[in-house]
Amino acid sequence: MYQPEIERISEELYFIAASPATRRLRTQAELLSQTDVPVLLTGEAGSGKTTAARLVHSLSIRSSFPFMRVKCAVITSDLLENELFGYEHVSAKGRPESTPGKFEQCARGTIMLDDFDAMPDAVQRRLLKLLERGEFVRCGGQSPIRADVRIIAATCGDLELAASEKRIQEDLFYRLSVFELRVPPLRERHEEIPLLLGHLMNRLTRRYGVPAPRLSTSLLDACQQYAWPGNLRELENFAKRFLAHGDEEAALRELHLRPDYESPGRGENGNGNGDGRATNGHPSTPHTPEEQSSLKLLVRNAKGEAERGAIANALEQTHWNRKAAARLLNVSYRALLYKIQEYHLAPPVSARVFGIDVMRQAK
Repeated sequence: MYQPEIERISEELYFIAASPATRRLRTQAELLSQTDVPVLLTGEAGSGKTTAARLVHSLSIRSSFPFMRVKCAVITSDLLENELFGYEHVSAKGRPESTPGKFEQCARGTIMLDDFDAMPDAVQRRLLKLLERGEFVRCGGQSPIRADVRIIAATCGDLELAASEKRIQEDLFYRLSVFELRVPPLRERHEEIPLLLGHLMNRLTRRYGVPAPRLSTSLLDACQQYAWPGNLRELENFAKRFLAHGDEEAALRELHLRPDYESPGRGENGNGNGDGRATNGHPSTPHTPEEQSSLKLLVRNAKGEAERGAIANALEQTHWNRKAAARLLNVSYRALLYKIQEYHLAPPVSARVFGIDVMRQAK
């Protein structure tokens, strides 16, 4: 059984890790926070991608600067372009005026582009140029502006399919998909449901000024046996309804009647695992805390490509000084050597001086 880790991100926002899935996410987020490259966040609707983006921001060197979220799917094409890049125009009095966009307002901070795959093609092309050149031009302007902002792009869609159907720029897809964080759905982290429900109840009772209701064991068990296809949004709506009527029997009936509820004892014939909790095709293997925190487990369970990229980036930043890179990545020197060998990383030709390999010099 894992001891839950509850990390405060803001006044009312917490990152709760009490399952292998979210612990892997936390480890990946910390690893990627050491770099300053764009990050792709994927996950089902309502799974907590904004919280994950805020976590990456809070762990990075940009944490003391702004974090902004832009909902790309709810803004029209022209407005989204102006919103992100700003615009220049001539006032009624004939004077030139400029309005900065989010990329300027969020200088030195982090911007989350939610549902970025809903961007119109023209805005995608502008974003691709920004990623390639590190600068942009305001709408209606001519002077390039340096972009000092980290981009986190989030989606709940199938990006490979969107790229194949030309709904997203292929180059943009490859630019953003190098470092990917997958936010697991609630059905893959049922251990956290009691903690999440308790946190939501506390937040809602403070907001509405009402006493916190008692959550019985039977209600919490029923919540863990339900798959929550709507994820955290559905869980929050359930908490609001329960807070409003306070009828536990009605809440239990509501869960039991839902098609995604897994009754106890369905392990052999249903989708359960024999202990009354649904696996929904996503069984998890228990690990000791020592194993979970190791870099070796991260490679086995998480996106190996993301780890390889982060290590290569750290080595490049430190000019292949492996001890400095290990400190930057917050891993042991021996672990880094193992990873360099495992991923077949080697210094560029330009890093070899007078035929002497820098790798040997660093030993």
